Amino acid sequence: MKNFTEKVGKFFKSSFPGKWTTRKIVFVAILIAVSVTFTIISVQIAPFAGISTYKVAFIGLPVKISGFIFGPVIGIFIGLVSDLISLIYIPPTTYNPLYTLVVVMNGFIPGLFSWFFFRFINYAFGADFRTKLYKSKIQLYSTSYLVAVANPDSEKEANYYASKIIYYNNKKEYIKRFGTINLIKNINLIIALMILSIIILFEIITIGFLIPDAYLVKSPVKNRWIIVALITTGLIMMMSLCIYGKFKIKSSRYLVMVPIIIFSAVLEIVNLPILSFADLFALGNSSIKDIFLWIFQHVFLAPVKIWFNIIIIYYSFSIISKLVNKTLIYLEILAVKNETK
Repeated sequence: MKNFTEKVGKFFKSSFPGKWTTRKIVFVAILIAVSVTFTIISVQIAPFAGISTYKVAFIGLPVKISGFIFGPVIGIFIGLVSDLISLIYIPPTTYNPLYTLVVVMNGFIPGLFSWFFFRFINYAFGADFRTKLYKSKIQLYSTSYLVAVANPDSEKEANYYASKIIYYNNKKEYIKRFGTINLIKNINLIIALMILSIIILFEIITIGFLIPDAYLVKSPVKNRWIIVALITTGLIMMMSLCIYGKFKIKSSRYLVMVPIIIFSAVLEIVNLPILSFADLFALGNSSIKDIFLWIFQHVFLAPVKIWFNIIIIYYSFSIISKLVNKTLIYLEILAVKNETK
């Protein structure tokens, strides 16, 4: 039991990012500079990007990539610093602290899902941890079995412990032979479908039934079910991509793609009310009655933003992550081992 406890403790310790190196610190500084520079160049090319509601979309993209690579804490730091520095070079005509909160969330949410999938799921269901877990269970049941065998009246208990030893030994041998990559992919798929389904259900209930008709008067689209269809279509396409990718996309790519799809969808749901209130106070008349006018403006762009984020962040992460840490390299090695067995 002591050995098992130590291994569980090691698991949680391994779930958090490792030591910071000079390389990682330099890359954090570079990504902050890239975020600010990208925003400045975007404003020079498209002046409307200087408006805070649009600027967060430009500065948010590098911040999302940073959070996804370095985790939630560093994601928050990069988002906050990048936005504050950008205010120096691009003084906003109108500003609200909620815009900065949106940028911070752009670093926090991707980092949170990055930690959950790359550090927690991949380790908790990885071959090494599962093998050690089964060995600990076998050792525990073996001790109980020896005690039961020594007692003539404990034949039933002895048979029970023996069956458990055989069961966990078979699972250990199966993992040794086939690995756990398919298990991890299945878990990724299940989590993705669950989260996306919850978001779809939330959108249907909120827009389809809870929002009064009076709030739809100022909306560009008056029919609530057309709005629901626009949103759910994009989310259903994401669910279809997750299912298709489970069978057709290379494992290392799939295990990166799924977290990006999920955090992109969740991030839009989280940032939608924050950004809408920021627009209401900074650009609108601050009347709460008009909040849905700003919400619907962002709702119509949400599917496009999500798909754009998925494509850009996936390829950016695939390149940058190899230079910064071993996350993507580990996933590729894991996939190769599985394919060669």
